[in-house]
Amino acid sequence: MPELIRVVDLTQVDETKFARRCVGCLVLTQDLKILLQHRPEHWRTHPGCLATFGGGIEPGESPMEALVRELHEELGAKVIPSDVISLGTITEAITNYSELIYHYFWHDKQGTITGCYECEPKYYDTVDEIVAHPKVMDDVRWLLRECQNRGLLKKLK
Repeated sequence: MPELIRVVDLTQVDETKFARRCVGCLVLTQDLKILLQHRPEHWRTHPGCLATFGGGIEPGESPMEALVRELHEELGAKVIPSDVISLGTITEAITNYSELIYHYFWHDKQGTITGCYECEPKYYDTVDEIVAHPKVMDDVRWLLRECQNRGLLKKLK
């Protein structure tokens, strides 16, 4: 069985060799709910899947700038970069390891999220509820494990 996720050591690779560079973020709401997006069945990529918030890094943009922009576009959030925790950079089998994804965790302690402007928001109390979903993206599973290993989700029921 192929490995679904590969952690990338940025000191050992040339980031420009990847076809696409993206950001993804596991969001914890002010009231301690894990917030993910459920993509509709007609969505262009990974339809019907449970996914993180994020997207492509634009030319000249740093991964953190892209994350702040994407969370603002998709959630109306006002993200302060110092509140964001970097969890690592990965590539996935589902893209034939052609995309580089910078992954983060952000707890919206100030309650700045105003809505969900892309896909359908899904709120979860526990990691078990998420992994029970029939179509969870591989990076979401990886992020959940990373967050648990680092104690970032310990306050959840």
